[in-house]
Amino acid sequence: MTTKRQRTFISIEIDPKTKDAFSKKLGEEGKTVTGALKQFIEDYLNKEESIPNPQNLAEFVKRLEEVEKKVGIENAQLLGESAA
Repeated sequence: MTTKRQRTFISIEIDPKTKDAFSKKLGEEGKTVTGALKQFIEDYLNKEESIPNPQNLAEFVKRLEEVEKKVGIENAQLLGESAA
């Protein structure tokens, strides 16, 4: 006995030229409109979950500043060496 999966549909209004161009490009990539839109929805939902929490954000900013400082020092050294 197979269970029938539930489905729902989303309708959007779009310019016919845009739809045709979208379908053509997806076809060239071996993809379907349905597949591309499902993937977009999944990626969008997963992106919402991957937003860093504020505690980790402060640590991230601190580490980024350290990297920027180190890169700046190394660039200054390189410029000094090339001038010599």
